[in-house]
Amino acid sequence: MEDSNKVLFSILNERLELLRQLDAEGDSDRRRHIARETQNLHAPMAHRLGLYQIKTEMEDLALKFLDYDTYKYIAHALNAKKKEREAYIASFIAPLEAKLKAEGFVFSIKGRPKSIHSIYHKMQAQHCDVDKIYDLFAIRIILDSPLEREKSDCWQVYSLITDIFTPNPKRLRDWLSVPKENGYESLHTTVLGPEKRWVEVQIRTRRMDEVAEQGVAAHWSYKGVKGSIVQRKGDVYVFTPTGDLRRLPEGATVLDFAYSIHSDVGAHCVGGTIRNQNVSIRQRLENGDQVAVLTSPNQHPNADWLTFVASTKAKNKIRQALKEIEYKQAAEGKEMIERRFKNWKLEYTEADITRMALRLGYKEVSDMYQSVATGKEDLQRLKEVLLEPEEPQTVREHTEYVPKADVRGLEIEVDMNVKNVDFNMSKCCNPQPGDPIFAFVSVTKGIRIHRCDCPNADNIRDRYAYRIFPARWSKKS
Repeated sequence: MEDSNKVLFSILNERLELLRQLDAEGDSDRRRHIARETQNLHAPMAHRLGLYQIKTEMEDLALKFLDYDTYKYIAHALNAKKKEREAYIASFIAPLEAKLKAEGFVFSIKGRPKSIHSIYHKMQAQHCDVDKIYDLFAIRIILDSPLEREKSDCWQVYSLITDIFTPNPKRLRDWLSVPKENGYESLHTTVLGPEKRWVEVQIRTRRMDEVAEQGVAAHWSYKGVKGSIVQRKGDVYVFTPTGDLRRLPEGATVLDFAYSIHSDVGAHCVGGTIRNQNVSIRQRLENGDQVAVLTSPNQHPNADWLTFVASTKAKNKIRQALKEIEYKQAAEGKEMIERRFKNWKLEYTEADITRMALRLGYKEVSDMYQSVATGKEDLQRLKEVLLEPEEPQTVREHTEYVPKADVRGLEIEVDMNVKNVDFNMSKCCNPQPGDPIFAFVSVTKGIRIHRCDCPNADNIRDRYAYRIFPARWSKKS
């Protein structure tokens, strides 16, 4: 697993080294291609992994090689006002330091220069020049807090800051309560500082800052990347054929990847290709894999898929699809029953359907419908259950406790005179030892014993003569 994890970080490291060397190459199509590729693939990848230092440097260098004039203009504007910016930040920080020290916090505060690419992005979004950027000034407060007090300390510092400066409630970002997917934790706010200038303030602990600065990926160091990279346990990072990065839980398969693309892609997935080799939907993914999905319109989700997918999205989508299939099958089964019973000229009610389902052992009528649709249940069997005589409720209640000895003392003659088999006394006529009897093979309740003069005897003989056998009481009865 360690070797596969290193793939992603070696890719980023190699790309960063390449970018740093492109200055010597001069303007060229190759340099612009590398810059665009970095901007669209490698920088977002670094962002997803939480490697913000690498992401920032990649974005700035990509902008430099794609739009040098804009890059140079912003860099010059920042450099020209560097002393002014530093003086302003110092005046902003002074009352904060005094307040935090008075409250007993152990901390450090530093100005956080906006990256050139970040400023360029804001200029585009806000349609303004560099000096009009909404929150060009930024600071970071880093607290030395024990783990159990991290969140409460951050919120307390936020409260102290808003006692001094007016906050913009629309600019509050709480990544303490719900960290970002890559593990980033911090509390961001924007306040109105001296001279009516907006200042972004980030509040976090030392641990949070190390994760934010060094990344949430793995404990390996690479040339050109300062510090260590910390992997987020249980994640696998893979690529689409176009280079988009996908993060999936450890143990994820090709099917998980397909569902991460789109629900329909997952539902019709029949396999995939990794490193130009065809693999099954069960194939587990490793970091750095570039995966292409193979689909078929004839493929549909089945319950077995739930045994090997790892992502919550895939599991939920499969369960949803299975439910939809069950509803469709139940509707088909119901229609089949209606059509066949109509051909047989048999009328029935909803109560009859419920009774049939219960007598056939189904918990729900919909389960019976599904069995009919999938061919697991025979419609002829349903017909027999419908026509089978129903025992009167009053008789059933009266004969609920037939002595067990009566059943054990019964013998039946069937072909080779099979004996000593357990039978059930029919509750419609309650046979007693000595009564003339016959045996009826019920569809749902096994062999039932009726009196020969049972009120239902004629009906049974007329309809089910082939399921009637002679019976007699044993001598022990």
